[in-house]
Amino acid sequence: MLGFFKKASEDDINQVKRALGTEAVVVVSASCCMPGTSQVDEQIEATARAALTEAELDWPVMTLTVTTAQSILPKISAELNAQEAELARQVSELFMAHGLSAFPIVIVDQILLSYGGMPEQAMILNALTQTTDKGKGMALQGAQ
Repeated sequence: MLGFFKKASEDDINQVKRALGTEAVVVVSASCCMPGTSQVDEQIEATARAALTEAELDWPVMTLTVTTAQSILPKISAELNAQEAELARQVSELFMAHGLSAFPIVIVDQILLSYGGMPEQAMILNALTQTTDKGKGMALQGAQ
């Protein structure tokens, strides 16, 4: 039945919660809605892993589809802290303003790093370095 009435799994809920948390690189993907974009997601994941290796960090690289995020966020919104809620709001606003062209969205340690394209390894590394060396307040806060 195309999954329209699929209940949210505990794994999906945990994945969204983890994606909104700290010490992770997250790719919010539209591969669920736009065939062929998963290759871009895979390239971003590889770039993020290389940046994490260079920064000597053992953080996860996660890919979360916009469909999963949209189905889970209403169920967990009351559980989110201020930082998580703000991040969810930023992603939602990008989607509302740009539609599917906002994707992929790349988040580094709760900071929205880029949207609508593929960030270079140096950009991800810079964000990783800034968040770990100087605190979140000094990290890149804008999108492309």
